[in-house]
Amino acid sequence: MLRFRRLAPAVCLIGLAACHVEDHTPTGSRLDDDAIQHLLVAYTHGLSTRDWPAIRALFWPGGSYQITSEGGNRIVPIDSARTAVLPRWDPVAGPPSDVRILRADTRQEGDLAAVWLVSRERLAQKDGDREGERVEHVVMRRIGSEWRILTVALASGVRRRS
Repeated sequence: MLRFRRLAPAVCLIGLAACHVEDHTPTGSRLDDDAIQHLLVAYTHGLSTRDWPAIRALFWPGGSYQITSEGGNRIVPIDSARTAVLPRWDPVAGPPSDVRILRADTRQEGDLAAVWLVSRERLAQKDGDREGERVEHVVMRRIGSEWRILTVALASGVRRRS
């Protein structure tokens, strides 16, 4: 028993020396990750408040938006995508009341970043609020120190849940 008491601290020190925290931060700096997350929050906030000028300002010139519908996929310039990004709403019920990020899976390589963005949208309807999920693929680019969106593809449309 006496030997065990003498060896226990040495075994613990060896075990602690073997353990270390691994950093699995994607390539790019933590400041880039913060800027990307801030851009995504600004995008969903613009959707929530239906603020087209704020949403448009997040895109680089020449940015695009892919519209997925039953008739197929169309890629349109962001300046032509206002009705796809912010569809009509019922003036009696009011605009969507909330868009929140549920998950953002980000991958950054140098000056490019891609995000699978899953958000929940609460829609005000005459017969009561309804919720739906948006699944979007967002591609962003950094020029200098500024990140902006190159393209957004609405992968699934909004899946409605009553």
